[in-house]
Amino acid sequence: MNTTNLVFGSALIIIGIGYLLKSLRFIEMNDAKSISKFLMHTTFPALVFTTMLKVELSAALGWLPLIAMLFGFLSSFIGFLVFKKEAPTHRGILTMGSAGWNLGLFAYPLIEGIWGWQGLTYAIMFDLGNSVINFMVNYGMGTYLAGNHGSKNPIKHVLKKIFTLPPFQAMLIGLAFNILQIPVFPLAADIIDTIAKGNKPMVLLLMGIYFSVRLPKVAFAKVFQVLGLRYILGLSIGLLLYYTVPFEFQYRNMLLICLILPAGMTLITYSDELNFDTGIAAAIVNFSMLISFVIMWCLVGIFSMAPH
Repeated sequence: MNTTNLVFGSALIIIGIGYLLKSLRFIEMNDAKSISKFLMHTTFPALVFTTMLKVELSAALGWLPLIAMLFGFLSSFIGFLVFKKEAPTHRGILTMGSAGWNLGLFAYPLIEGIWGWQGLTYAIMFDLGNSVINFMVNYGMGTYLAGNHGSKNPIKHVLKKIFTLPPFQAMLIGLAFNILQIPVFPLAADIIDTIAKGNKPMVLLLMGIYFSVRLPKVAFAKVFQVLGLRYILGLSIGLLLYYTVPFEFQYRNMLLICLILPAGMTLITYSDELNFDTGIAAAIVNFSMLISFVIMWCLVGIFSMAPH
């Protein structure tokens, strides 16, 4: 078995173990939320920090968050138009589901396994733009479509969400240490590296715990309308950029991979907060994880993306 199949195969097994633990009721969904919160405050920030310490900064990296933001704005706007005839509660969740990706709790373990920290560098820079889409565009769009315009200072609320997110803070601190060439004490570096190594297995188990394909028949078509929009647009623009941008092979690989990743987990959180249909939100997230896993595996094989 080659390296790529080994990474995806082992990931699939670990995800299956997480799903089995949930099915046998060893772990409940409330436990999954606690695990997710734990990861967001420990292993995830540690991984981002160590990756940002190693990155070789270049002007090319600045295009990744910009491309993520421009694509996110485009897909959100298209979703806003495509679903304009839907009922208000459905229109909000379908529009939010059209934009934003799940990198930290889906892609990072797979990218780390195949491309190592260099691939993670590109993914994290892309995730910087994705944070703007998930926390500003999607939340703002959802709030608007829910009719919640009474917030005293919505911009302050959204900015607070972004800047208090531990992985985002870790990225800023890591970049500052990198740019200013601030040394990290060996003991601190060893502790952070050890914590970061726990991110991959924990995230894969969490994916299995969260995974579910239960969905009311009436909502089935709506979910796949969103997924059709996401993947048609993602693959079309991703392939266009893959063949046209003047960057190195691995850069273009990551760009194509990132544009077909699943919907962000924040979709479920926002749906609950704004009184949208959380069942549809969960289905978009879960089905997109399954589809993205398969497409990602295929793309890596078709384009020979794995390093030799």
